[in-house]
Amino acid sequence: MKGTMAGQILARRCGREVTPGEAVRVPVDVVCLTDGTPLGFLADGVHRVWDPTRVIMTFDHLDRVRMPALHQGKRAFLDAQGIPPENFFGIGRHGISHQIPAEHGWALPGAVFAGGDTQAATMGAMNALALATNESTHNTLATGDVWLIVPECVSVRLEGELAPGFVAKDVTEHLQQVLAGVAEGTIVEFGGPAVEHLSIDTRLGIANVANNIGALSMLFPPDRVLLDHVRDRAKYAYEPVHPRPDAGYAAEVVVDLGEVRRQVRGPDDGAPPRPVEELDGLEVTAAYVGSCSSARIADLELVARIVRGRTVHPGVRFVVTPISSLVAAEAARRGYLETMLTAGVTVTTPGCGACFAGNQSPLLLEPGDRCVTTSVENNRGRMGSPEADIYITDPAVVAASALAGRVTDPEPYLEDRAHAVA
Repeated sequence: MKGTMAGQILARRCGREVTPGEAVRVPVDVVCLTDGTPLGFLADGVHRVWDPTRVIMTFDHLDRVRMPALHQGKRAFLDAQGIPPENFFGIGRHGISHQIPAEHGWALPGAVFAGGDTQAATMGAMNALALATNESTHNTLATGDVWLIVPECVSVRLEGELAPGFVAKDVTEHLQQVLAGVAEGTIVEFGGPAVEHLSIDTRLGIANVANNIGALSMLFPPDRVLLDHVRDRAKYAYEPVHPRPDAGYAAEVVVDLGEVRRQVRGPDDGAPPRPVEELDGLEVTAAYVGSCSSARIADLELVARIVRGRTVHPGVRFVVTPISSLVAAEAARRGYLETMLTAGVTVTTPGCGACFAGNQSPLLLEPGDRCVTTSVENNRGRMGSPEADIYITDPAVVAASALAGRVTDPEPYLEDRAHAVA
C-alpha cells in the first residue's frame, strides 16, 4: 500500500503511513446522500451534521410511490441542518449520485469521498478515494469520518485502444472476467498509456464496476484530462496524488483495451458473459439504456447514432434514462433526444430509472419479458417480475436489439455511421 495513490491519501489523513489489515479512522471531505439514504438519529433535528457545507444530496432513485413526499422531507432535513440550498440536487437539478459530484466539482483529486450508495467508488475516476458508506452514512454525517480496514492495492495497467463504437460498459464486462479472484477486497488503481485517451465519461463508467468485482474502490491518476475537467468546477481546495515509483501492490495486471469485445451476460445474476454472436437472434421485448454504469453523453450519442432514421421494433419497449439533468440537457442540445424520440424510444427524467423496480419508470418487466439492459445488476426481480429475464450488455447492443426485436450485433448498424451524429 505504501506509495500507492490510496496509501498516500490515507497517510495524509491519518498523519502517518498505514498498513494493510490495520483499522483506521479516516476524515472525509464530502458526504453524498441519495434520496434513499437512511438518516437515522440526525432526522430528529437535534443532532447535527459535522459540516453542513460538505454535505450534498442527489435525487436519483425517485421512489415510485413516495417521491413527492420524499422530496419535501429531504429538503426540510437539509434546511434544518443548515446545508446550503445549492448542495441539494433535487427535481430540476437531479441525477444519479455517481455522476452529480463529478459534474459539479464535489469529487476532487486527493479527496476522501463518502457516498451513501453501493457504487460510490465511481468517484475514484476523479483521483479521489471514494468509499461506499451505505447504512453507516448517518454516522459519517455526524462525525465526519469513516472507519476502514486498510486494504491491499492492485495495479491495473491499461494498454491499447478501444475500438470505435465501444464504451465504458464494454470495458467493465471485460474487467469482471480479468479481475475475478484478483481484486476482491482491494483498491484497484489504474495506470498505463491508455488512460490519457479515456474520457471522463469512460473513466466514471469503468470505476463504477468496483462493487461488482468485490473491490472496495478504484482510483484513476490525475492526468491533464482530469485536471482540466476539475479546474473550473472545484468546490474546495484539492491536492492530486500520483503513484510513486516504489508503490507496493499486492498484484499487477495488464489489460489490453484492444481485446475488449461486445458481450451479453444473463439471464441470471452470476451467469457468465458470452460474445454477442452466441445470443444472436434471441427475441427481446424490452430494452433499457440507463443506470449509473451508462447513459452518459458518450452512451447516448451511440444510441442516437444507431437509431437515427430507423424505428424501434413494435414488440419492444425501449426506454432511455439519462444519468443526470446536465447530461439530458447536453443530449437535447446535440439533438440526440429528438433522434431517439423520433425513432420510438421513450426518454425519461434523469435518475436510476428502470434499473431497479422501485424507481419511477415506465419500464417495469412483466412475466415472460426478456430485457437487454445496461444496468449494473440482473438478479431476478430487480427490474420487475422475477419471471422476466434480464441480459446485461452495452448501449450499442441494446439499441440494435431494440430495432431488430432480437439480440443483435450492432456493427452492421454502425458501419455506415462511423462519424455520424444525431
